[in-house]
Amino acid sequence: MPHKFQSLRLALATLSLAACGALAQPEWVQDGSAGFVVSSIRYALAEDAEENGACPEGMTTGYADRSEVFVDLEGLELREGEAEEQHLKRLFGVAFGDKPVTNLCLNPELGAPDDRFRTVTAQGVPVEGIDLDPLVPKSRTGGYCAHEDFPGMQGGSGIDNQFYRVFGCSAQYQSTGLSNSFEIEMLTGSWGVLVTLDGIDDIANDDEVAVGIFASADPIQLSPAREPLPYATYAIHPEPRFQARTRGRIVDGVLTTEPVDVRIEWVVNSIRQDRPLDDAVLQVTLDEEGVMDGYLAGFTQVEDLYNYSFGFRNGTDGTGELAPLRLRSGSAVGKSFVLGYTCEGVYQALYANADADPDPQTGRCRALSTQYRVAAIPAFVVAEATASSNANLDAAGYRREEMYEAAPPENKKEER
Repeated sequence: MPHKFQSLRLALATLSLAACGALAQPEWVQDGSAGFVVSSIRYALAEDAEENGACPEGMTTGYADRSEVFVDLEGLELREGEAEEQHLKRLFGVAFGDKPVTNLCLNPELGAPDDRFRTVTAQGVPVEGIDLDPLVPKSRTGGYCAHEDFPGMQGGSGIDNQFYRVFGCSAQYQSTGLSNSFEIEMLTGSWGVLVTLDGIDDIANDDEVAVGIFASADPIQLSPAREPLPYATYAIHPEPRFQARTRGRIVDGVLTTEPVDVRIEWVVNSIRQDRPLDDAVLQVTLDEEGVMDGYLAGFTQVEDLYNYSFGFRNGTDGTGELAPLRLRSGSAVGKSFVLGYTCEGVYQALYANADADPDPQTGRCRALSTQYRVAAIPAFVVAEATASSNANLDAAGYRREEMYEAAPPENKKEER
């Protein structure tokens, strides 16, 4: 009898501890679920080249004569004694007139590799990021191409970050550069990223949680100091291509997901594009306040990366139609002039350093390891239209109500 009472007391104690554990869940977890809005996102890179010696051959430079960007057109060269401003006005007036001239920014494949575009050649440069090899099986990427991994800035080795190798010698991707500040558009409300977790039993260690990574249908909500506000409400973007679902594990407070194809929105100069990341893995720490911090890492097809960052070739307007050629072409060419690179140099360097998805016929890899440093804060994420949803979604014919009612599709990898 005493033994039975002892067993009963042990059982009651166990139930009591379990109940206390459930009550001890932080406020950002409700019934095993939690939502987040990305509050900061940038490329995972390294220290500036001047500090880490990554570029012994020097930094990238752009077109010496801006007429070089145009193909087979005589008479656009800088004339003797012509001011740069006058040349630019004449150049754009002819090249983007009634009969647009073929340019290398919209047709980078017409250009050869350009030694003015410099890439990281120093060995052993510590970078931000994670080792993707144990997290993304070859069966998903189609295989890999030989490349040198980087050591990690926070320790460790085997970091796959070919994006940094390509752009680590470009001024635009240094700490004061303009190209790693794209989250400014996010903070103005042009686009946003949401994350959901379901099936959470323990925020420190959990064998399986369901994870969603979505584009947001709502602009991010900011404080008067223009800081993202926690616990705001956001709707998931109704377009299925912006909805990625996968599974993950939490070990010692670190969430690591299985790979999944992710797409987020991207707006630049009023041109709308998708920013895809294939075979993406989210690896972040989770603290008691519900703040996520870590990496979203995967692979980007070279053609996609060139399009959304440099060429704008398939960019659309607010109605989903292809943006005007003059806007796309002018934006691509103008960006190369302002930031100091050659379009054909970027394009050829991306293919030369691609490390995944080899072409079955040629063996040339077509995707580049790409990593983002991300932070996220607690939010209420709903799968229905909200009062704050962007009105232009309906104007563009997205039929939000119908899409919210539809069952979410399985996230399957598209054939390339």
